[in-house]
Amino acid sequence: MTCRDVSGETAEAFAALIDLIRKLRSEDGCPWDRKQTPRTFHPYILEEYHEMVQAINRDATKDMVDEAGDLIFLVIFVAYMFEQQGLSTMSEIVHHVIEKMVRRHPHVFGQAKADHPEDVIENWRKVKEAEANIRERQSLLDGIPRSLPALSRAQSLAGRAARVGFDWTSGQDVFPKIDEELAELKHALASGSSQEIRAELGDLLFVIVNAARHLHIDSEAALNETSDKFERRFRYIESRLFEQGKSIDHTPLQEMDALWEEAKSLEKAEGGGLEP
Repeated sequence: MTCRDVSGETAEAFAALIDLIRKLRSEDGCPWDRKQTPRTFHPYILEEYHEMVQAINRDATKDMVDEAGDLIFLVIFVAYMFEQQGLSTMSEIVHHVIEKMVRRHPHVFGQAKADHPEDVIENWRKVKEAEANIRERQSLLDGIPRSLPALSRAQSLAGRAARVGFDWTSGQDVFPKIDEELAELKHALASGSSQEIRAELGDLLFVIVNAARHLHIDSEAALNETSDKFERRFRYIESRLFEQGKSIDHTPLQEMDALWEEAKSLEKAEGGGLEP
């Protein structure tokens, strides 16, 4: 099959998908689909995005393909709603993003040079900063969505501020601040003020995210990996207790701890975990 054949098949597939969405939104289509608006629809996009990320992290090929299809459907569905509202046509939306991607890859479509990924990021930033909608921003922090997961948003906010030098000099400088915020949290706990405890816990989390940023670690990904590890080990506890005919509701903590350590040992033996 030639590249032209593949391109033609892809174009036909997207045309069929758009026809499907038009049918669903039509008067003789689906009542639920007709009722949707971009505002009511965005939770489904977030849900499908996270399901795709989970499939990618599990390296589950079939699920990855399935979830990618769901996400493509939802995004095009929203684009069609924009068209129905007269905000933009779908062709305008697609042409706009093509123009933007060409503009932001001058090392591919222009004369700029970028031999390393870091050069690409620098070129991208320079081009983006010259764009009209970016120049019109009143704050360096504009454009970072509040709807981002909290850890990702914190890392993005701190990263933006770091561009103008509002940052610790090095990663090592962050660790004393972690100790300081932990001490303040303990003091808040002693005071018994729930509002103060919440605030100090937030401060501690924010500083830890900054430590991750200086270590070039994505805090969201790191916490997800730890959550996966916790889930895997807790499921092991449940499984072992089930095999023994025991109820987890009535199992002493000491016994559950022993099974937790057993799960850790098995992971290490299989090369699946090095952490304590």
